[in-house]
Amino acid sequence: MIAMNHQYLSAVKIIEPGASGRVLPETPFKSKNSLTDHPLFEPARIRKLLQSMPRDMIEVRGVQSLGKDDGSFKRGPMLTDVDPVRSFDELGDKPTWMLLHNTWLLDPEYNELLTNYVEDLREHFDDMQGELSDLGCWMFLSSGRCVVHFHADPDQSFLNQIRGSKTVYVYPASVLPEQAVENLVWTSNQGAVVYQPEYESQMFEPVHLAPSESVFLPLYAPHRVTNDPGISVSWNVGFHTPASRRRKQVHMVNLEMRHMGITPRPYNNSPTVDSLKTKMFFPLKVKNRLFRSLKPDVKV
Repeated sequence: MIAMNHQYLSAVKIIEPGASGRVLPETPFKSKNSLTDHPLFEPARIRKLLQSMPRDMIEVRGVQSLGKDDGSFKRGPMLTDVDPVRSFDELGDKPTWMLLHNTWLLDPEYNELLTNYVEDLREHFDDMQGELSDLGCWMFLSSGRCVVHFHADPDQSFLNQIRGSKTVYVYPASVLPEQAVENLVWTSNQGAVVYQPEYESQMFEPVHLAPSESVFLPLYAPHRVTNDPGISVSWNVGFHTPASRRRKQVHMVNLEMRHMGITPRPYNNSPTVDSLKTKMFFPLKVKNRLFRSLKPDVKV
């Protein structure tokens, strides 16, 4: 087993003023990482990981390339019949995007890396001192000049660039319809969020990432990515803090209310109502476990 010493991780260095010591903001910001030379991201180690993972944990999609994209930023087709190792080896020749799910559950070395990385983050942000939930890490492998689809994640995260470079385009979570956010948190499916051209006027300043640079992706903030020439390897660490977990619970209760024919107040419309909804979350969760036929069926 590879020894995980802290020399690789002293890396979470906040490089933008005002981004440290408080709650995580609703705007993106850059930080530094020292993961570029970490052995877990060497090509041979990535191939070993791909060989050991169940095939259904590896998402492989075709992607459009710069100069050929149609501006819709849609997800490319799922490629279920390709060999992941071969796809990785051919990233330089065939425009492809790969996402490796559940690596921290499948490989103890990535789990240890995740644990150490989060401990570094805790040193910078007060609202990360409490218990984190939905904690995980995902690896992205993609071709040069590819255009990665517009999407939002069901959490907040740090996207760490390891190899290659890219530009990340981030939008405020507030551009999304309330029901789109509810569907996202209920299903964890990125397809719940669809690009609209009118979002462009509200986009944050684009963030360029070179190796050893990271960007914070705020809670439910949609984003898309364009790679520079050259293969890209990125590592994403996502999580919920106690504060973001409460917001997630409000959105899930709102979705339940809609399925009951009730129009709920949007999140953050009333702190008192939001507090009541967090108390409703667990009884509704028990209801769904005991009476599965009453559980909302959300298709994305």
